[in-house]
Amino acid sequence: MTEERYPPIDDLVPHGPPMRVLEEMLDWAPGRARCRLAVRAHAPFVRAGRVASVVALEYMAQAVAACLGYEAYLSGGRIRVGMIVGVRKMDMLEPHFSVGDEVIVDVSRIRGDDEVSSFNGETKVDGRVVCSAQMTIVHPEQPPK
Repeated sequence: MTEERYPPIDDLVPHGPPMRVLEEMLDWAPGRARCRLAVRAHAPFVRAGRVASVVALEYMAQAVAACLGYEAYLSGGRIRVGMIVGVRKMDMLEPHFSVGDEVIVDVSRIRGDDEVSSFNGETKVDGRVVCSAQMTIVHPEQPPK
């Protein structure tokens, strides 16, 4: 992965607030991305100061969107909306994230093309893996506006 400045996350991920929870892309290489977010009290899915670890699936999906969004940015293409269509090997190693946690999200493409990709994802807090999964994402070309 490279060390450089990346566009703001809102230019890479097709979600708007409050559903876009990623705050920045930290690192990128073709088919790989590392992103960061802080669990904030007002964020979606926070209940009694915690977020169930299953929500990490959304964090990982947004990191995939950032990865693919940056690829589109580099090639002059448009950001596409994607959807998780399958999840395999999901391990939730801790029950929740807490408000104030800084979450690092790593994703890497296993295989894929312009419409469907499979990615491994992992979320960490203080270096501990909280959740990992293998996701299949559909991300077809959007029709022109």
